[in-house]
Amino acid sequence: MGTQGVPGAPSFELPDGQPIAPTKVEANLRARLAQCEEALENAVWQLARFYSMVGRQREARVYVNRLVAWTANSAKVAGGYLARGQLLEQEKRFAEAEVEYAKGLEIIPPCGEVGYFLHNNRGYCLNTLGRHLEAEAHCRAALAIAPTRFNAHKNLGLALAGQGRFVEAAHSLLEADRRCPADGRARRHLFDLLSAHPELLTDSEVAVACEALRLLGETGRVGSA
Repeated sequence: MGTQGVPGAPSFELPDGQPIAPTKVEANLRARLAQCEEALENAVWQLARFYSMVGRQREARVYVNRLVAWTANSAKVAGGYLARGQLLEQEKRFAEAEVEYAKGLEIIPPCGEVGYFLHNNRGYCLNTLGRHLEAEAHCRAALAIAPTRFNAHKNLGLALAGQGRFVEAAHSLLEADRRCPADGRARRHLFDLLSAHPELLTDSEVAVACEALRLLGETGRVGSA
């Protein structure tokens, strides 16, 4: 039943006097509201990123907290925990960052980019805290989501080295370097590992890879390891 002719019922008209169905008015207003909310959310994220880039992490967290409080979307809430953990990492507050990543992983099934980085970054923090066995589990979980990303291979190598599993660690660091040679961090960690444990060069794959790096003149201390 329509609202036309019903006493007390609201009516809506176009400028030319043509009536508009209330359902269309509602749909239009909801669409406009969604656009405004999306624009506001984007602006707040950009401001938080700006504060992060200029070293004002505390202010960045204020805006990330707003975003988390505003949304009922579980994926966005998990992304907020990821952002809070990253900000705490920037301040070298690794124990607190690890807690934020753990909270994020409680909210959503670990999948996609957010799931990958929640696991990977938690693994990184656990390594810095000396909790290498736990770190290994999260690095492997990250690789199960995105096996081609280099970060988790690097952090897995550090987790394995922290457990004294040096050959496995060297292979993980080599894999990370293969995935992203331009980054350089995995290679530096590999050089440190080989300097401390030159016996690793008896492993044929490690030795061949390090010889290739030596020929490129990029092995640093490997030559004396």
